[in-house]
Amino acid sequence: MKIIDNCIPLEQQKLIIHELLETKYFPWFYCDDITNQSSKSSQQRPGFSHYFVKDKKQSSNYWDIASLIIAPFTNKPVIQCRSFLQLSLNLKLIGSKFDSPHIDLPTPHTVYLYYVIDADGDTLLLKNSKIIKRVSPKQGRLLIFNGSIMHAARQPKKGVRCIINFDVLK
Repeated sequence: MKIIDNCIPLEQQKLIIHELLETKYFPWFYCDDITNQSSKSSQQRPGFSHYFVKDKKQSSNYWDIASLIIAPFTNKPVIQCRSFLQLSLNLKLIGSKFDSPHIDLPTPHTVYLYYVIDADGDTLLLKNSKIIKRVSPKQGRLLIFNGSIMHAARQPKKGVRCIINFDVLK
């Protein structure tokens, strides 16, 4: 596992914030459960997502912006790249304070998790259902870890949590 703060220059960080959050035109897509988009929602944690790459194919006109993040760190194929925008929720109503632990893909891969803005929704890395590392979202921070490690996000209590998740072939 590796954490790199200010992994890209501040000007590029600001460009990503502008394109994803400050414009009305970025195509976010609603998910009724941000962690588990493939089946009926179990945690009911609504949010928004956007796929830049799906099944190793570019699926967004915004890929050039996202690729600024990953280019300095690897030239291996990106299997999928998604952005998530999590909303703050009333945790008293929904129970668990973090999303369902998961791995992104069954294929051996490396996760590059970029934090678009500062937020209070930490990323949790788990082993045998125990938290082994907690990483706070900080603008410009990149968390790199083995994709076979179970991970989850804490739900933000205030504001939003915005990340770009790259799953790269190992």
